[in-house]
Amino acid sequence: MQLALRIIIAGLLLLALAFASYRAGFNARCEVGSMTGALPSDKLKAVHDAGFDWARRAAMCSMGDYQVVTPNEHRQRTDLIIIRKARPFLLVNDQETDLFDDSGQHILFSLTGATAERDKAISFSTYDQAKGAQIENFDFHADGTLDYRTTAINGRRVKQEFRVGEQWLEVVLRDGRTGVVFNGRFMPVADAIKLSEKSEAK
Repeated sequence: MQLALRIIIAGLLLLALAFASYRAGFNARCEVGSMTGALPSDKLKAVHDAGFDWARRAAMCSMGDYQVVTPNEHRQRTDLIIIRKARPFLLVNDQETDLFDDSGQHILFSLTGATAERDKAISFSTYDQAKGAQIENFDFHADGTLDYRTTAINGRRVKQEFRVGEQWLEVVLRDGRTGVVFNGRFMPVADAIKLSEKSEAK
């Protein structure tokens, strides 16, 4: 978690330097155009899904291995994209911040803003080298308590778990329904959480 935050701060400092240089007129390494050529086709989907449609006409500044991309028009949204070695590195818009690993495939850290439909949420991923497992953790309410996690190991089914009280329960499928086994009974996750909260309140 601390590593992810350090990388975000470094990325934002990189952006500030590039953006200040661009505004000041030091744009020898900047250009305006479509950023679609800066990423391979399999990485463009993540950019499109994040709502960066302005990227077809954007201001792009190159700094070593990095390319900083922002909307070209001053009055457009304050979004930004940082690309590293032709892979997404950092995506920021008014609702979400996503930091990617070196592959550009996995999100190391994500902060999603609150809307009328959902609370603010945080997620981060780690890699267990001993098990060869990619673990994604989700804090659905950004209150400092993890609520859900997935564990992916090549060749195996992705393991899903919900926090119920002080324990992690794996999601299982029974008779076409998904749920967890809590106190020896199979039930929906929401029911298990409610029962756990009642027990803790006693």
